[in-house]
Amino acid sequence: MNKHPSCIEACQKCATACEICLNAMIDQRSDNDCPRCCRECIDLCLLCAQAGARESRFLAAICHLCADACEWCAEQCGAHAHDHCRKCAEACRACAKECREMSA
Repeated sequence: MNKHPSCIEACQKCATACEICLNAMIDQRSDNDCPRCCRECIDLCLLCAQAGARESRFLAAICHLCADACEWCAEQCGAHAHDHCRKCAEACRACAKECREMSA
């Protein structure tokens, strides 16, 4: 039985929300790092979910890095009024919280 289901789920939800935001922002102008942060966040969230599923010896370090990326992305996307950006920021905050707990 996996010991980290809530972290894995939060990472998967965050990666999906970031993918939706990234796709919606492709043709949009942004005055900050959205959607660039989404790309980083997607990769790190998926890596974190995979590491959690296999109970990697590097999980704490990966979770720490993932939380950093999620906090950055939440700040960037949270500055926009678009619904997809707001949902992305919310998912990023939830993921960062789970990852911080996992990496502690």
